[in-house]
Amino acid sequence: MTEYTSNELAIMNGGHTLDKPKFSFIREEILESRYIRTSSDISAYDVDVPETFFEHVLMLQQLRYENPRFAQKYARDTLRYQSFSTIKTEATDLHNLAVILNNPSRYRSKTSGLGSVSFDQVKFKRYLRDLINGRNDVQFVRSYLLQLQKTLGISGSTMRIARRVLSDYNISADGEKSSVTTRLKASQWRDGKFRSDIFRPYTKAT
Repeated sequence: MTEYTSNELAIMNGGHTLDKPKFSFIREEILESRYIRTSSDISAYDVDVPETFFEHVLMLQQLRYENPRFAQKYARDTLRYQSFSTIKTEATDLHNLAVILNNPSRYRSKTSGLGSVSFDQVKFKRYLRDLINGRNDVQFVRSYLLQLQKTLGISGSTMRIARRVLSDYNISADGEKSSVTTRLKASQWRDGKFRSDIFRPYTKAT
């Protein structure tokens, strides 16, 4: 089991303000600095792109329940440039991670782990459009997240448990949700992932 310092645990569980409306921060979040702004950031942070992309999708999946307004906006912003062909400074981190997965030969020299991955752009877009339109097809979500884990080569019990719990969020136990949340937050403090545009909203909502 991964151990965390008292400082990491304090940061992971801190930052919640009770005197503000839950969604009062939505307007400012997308405008803050991002994790992957240019291709040079991939090697600068030594990004494990498949794992980081999967974690971003899992956090977005949890936010569709915990902060649906932000999840809808983030999905819409991610789909703003639908070709997933070029990393853009003004795009979301999820968009830019998708660009790397969608064009592995272009970015293979900057990061490891892209050799055998495949990216289903059509299903990813459907997942985002369902979020935008408030449609929650649980069977599709289960199938998509399982496929995503396999095609990205994501292994290990932590991600497998997180995928299962977040796929069936409404029926998962509170203890399971809490454990997954703690581990996802802890993971973002490695390799600079806390800079991502989704991290602060995720931390506030969960």
